[in-house]
Amino acid sequence: MNTTFTIALSTHRLESLPYAREAMSRHQAIVLEEPPSPTLSRVLQGAAAVEEYLWELDAEFPEFSRQQLAILQGLWQEGRTILQVEPYLERLLAIHELFAQEVSPDEVRSREELREVYDVEREATAALLRFYEVSLPAPFPEVVAAVQEFARRDAARFRVRDAMRAQALAALAGKFETIYVETGHMHLSLPGELRRALNGRGKVRPHFLLGAVARQRRRRPRVFGPGDELTFAYLFKRPIAPKTEQLLAARSLIYIKLLGKEELPDKTSPTPHLDEELALSALVCQLSYADCAELYPLLKQAPLAQAKNLVSRFLTEKGSGGRSENT
Repeated sequence: MNTTFTIALSTHRLESLPYAREAMSRHQAIVLEEPPSPTLSRVLQGAAAVEEYLWELDAEFPEFSRQQLAILQGLWQEGRTILQVEPYLERLLAIHELFAQEVSPDEVRSREELREVYDVEREATAALLRFYEVSLPAPFPEVVAAVQEFARRDAARFRVRDAMRAQALAALAGKFETIYVETGHMHLSLPGELRRALNGRGKVRPHFLLGAVARQRRRRPRVFGPGDELTFAYLFKRPIAPKTEQLLAARSLIYIKLLGKEELPDKTSPTPHLDEELALSALVCQLSYADCAELYPLLKQAPLAQAKNLVSRFLTEKGSGGRSENT
């Protein structure tokens, strides 16, 4: 049996669920991006409460997880197989459990199956903490450098995580004709890693769940912020000019400040988050490094609405000649 894996790339947002439901329904097996848990099987069978699963999952977007679970219950009743495959997170949970038992870092690292995850996670966490330390008091170039360093470490983490997951997914080849793989939008290295792991034993098809909608709006199937673009450059080790690196990092500081953190209601569009990301990407692409350096101190502690007004006013004045053009 030749297995086709659909790598379904998307953010965990409510607006993606109708597209996920349609794509999942065309596959025999559905693989979730989470560590294995017997609670999920019990929920699907009606033997455990949904809230028990959500508590165990510690879902970042609980309403997304709740509605996705309703979809999965329906698909399971139709005969689909629901699996959980995410070995990196499985190892990370094991590390946290050992720390809760007051096992020392050296002892954790001595366990070969945990060492790689421990190392890349420690480095990424240290880089993120460094960014938090400098984000408010440090000069802008130092903050930009901290963003770049975190993006490098984050890319290394994605590389390890995707390689581990690819090996685990490859073990499913031959068991199903079609497999849907839930995948966060940042895991662009997973398709290539899975092709290598399969070594001809199956087909891999990347699929951006909101790709058709994004293409209609922007003629591109993918929507990434400047910070994501920087991470992908490091992830795939693409040559990138130092000034371009710095510009992407600088723009990412503005982009993140303007991006809403809450789940947006579906009032005027079925894809409010995609709409916002498209608008913000277009907005920050108008900013030079010097623009970002000027704006960042004004935005650091400003509420979201005020931050958006500040940037809008800044660009209006810049476009009307009220500000000198920066390069």
